Amino acid sequence: MYAQDPPRPVYQFMRYEEDSSALSDPSRRSDWLDPLKYISFGAPGWYFTFGGEIREKFELLDQPGFGTGPADRSGYFLQRYLFSSDFHLGPRFRVFTELQSAFEEGRKGGPRPTDVDHLDLHQAFLDIQIAGTEPDGVTLRVGRQEVEFGSGRLIAPTEGLNVRNSLDGARIRIKKGKVDFNATALRLVAIKPGVFDDVPDHTQTLWGAGIIMARPFWKIANISAYYIGFDHKNSIFAKGVGREIRETFGTQVWKRGGSWDYDEEALVQTGSFRGVPIRAWALASDGGHTFNHALLHPRLGIRADATSGDKGAGHRALGSFDPLFSAVPIWSGPSALLGGTNLINVTPSIRVNFASSLGLTLESSTFWRESRYDAVYTAFNTPLRQVNPDARRYVATAPSATLAWQATQHTFYSIIYTHFFTGDFFQASPPNKNVNYLAGWVSYRF
Repeated sequence: MYAQDPPRPVYQFMRYEEDSSALSDPSRRSDWLDPLKYISFGAPGWYFTFGGEIREKFELLDQPGFGTGPADRSGYFLQRYLFSSDFHLGPRFRVFTELQSAFEEGRKGGPRPTDVDHLDLHQAFLDIQIAGTEPDGVTLRVGRQEVEFGSGRLIAPTEGLNVRNSLDGARIRIKKGKVDFNATALRLVAIKPGVFDDVPDHTQTLWGAGIIMARPFWKIANISAYYIGFDHKNSIFAKGVGREIRETFGTQVWKRGGSWDYDEEALVQTGSFRGVPIRAWALASDGGHTFNHALLHPRLGIRADATSGDKGAGHRALGSFDPLFSAVPIWSGPSALLGGTNLINVTPSIRVNFASSLGLTLESSTFWRESRYDAVYTAFNTPLRQVNPDARRYVATAPSATLAWQATQHTFYSIIYTHFFTGDFFQASPPNKNVNYLAGWVSYRF
């Protein structure tokens, strides 16, 4: 293989980031599905790619809401199907589409809003290369699309849920070497359970801009800075319900690979909520060391997050941090029982690798309220328990085990078990049931 040849396509979390152009050479097609990944239209740069994912998942959450929901000892099944097409119409134009279908069976209390979407157009966008050529240049993207910013602490497709979310709007990207700039104006797509009935949610609008510099300092760390504006007409906090116009300013520094890895992020939020100012913040840190030459290549890590809560009726400003459309497990783990508002989390962990594709992670998270004068929130940014200033800050401790196996390039298996021990806050704000969460799934990508 020559240095200028593109690599073989690798399946990506965001499927539109995959590059199948290497398969224009039939001699490099080694997988039985490769004929679907490059279907030529007869001219250089004109080709079609077909892909998809099937995910079958079992979940057991025996005490939803720490006892506020119906107890469930048997669990339920979730199914999700994604099918995508990618048309490359020469070097300047590209059309990407993706269908999504999701189902739930057996959940006591019925499906959640993010469990069922019988069939919908999940993504459909046009890319126009305005200037330059890939990977550099200026690209305009218009249409329905998945979006992920950085680590996913604010905006992500919510992979942990059964239905991934998407947004409608436009995005412009300017890339030159190690500098990547983008600006967006988007609206969240409202998930509805029917067939082709998902429409833009006109109560939630998002806009922003950000810049990423790859390893600008001593060729070690990557750095980004960003601004995100958010207008939500029906936000719900312990302080009330109303219109929220929130502006987030953030920066992230990270390094992956090698013996040491780290991901540090700081965020400040301003704006207004029902006419009063917003003064909120968040700090996030996730780092570790991998012993590459030791048996099982263990990684010792620690994650620590803190998000602000409101200071109560005596303070005019709203102090509750809003995690917007963050990746669900990012703040409280895969069970997604707690949201990223008014929360402090410290999670030590150890990961061992039995093989390059099989790993076990053991971790234990401890959660506290940042402010006694704010609620504990769900992953959907609504209060799970109301304000109880007399209760202590300690919320829960949750040890967890995750076994993940990338069996083939197509097939992935995972099993997760988490047990939540309720703390002083829930004991003073019952119900305070301990919670078992068990999930196992298999996904097949092509």
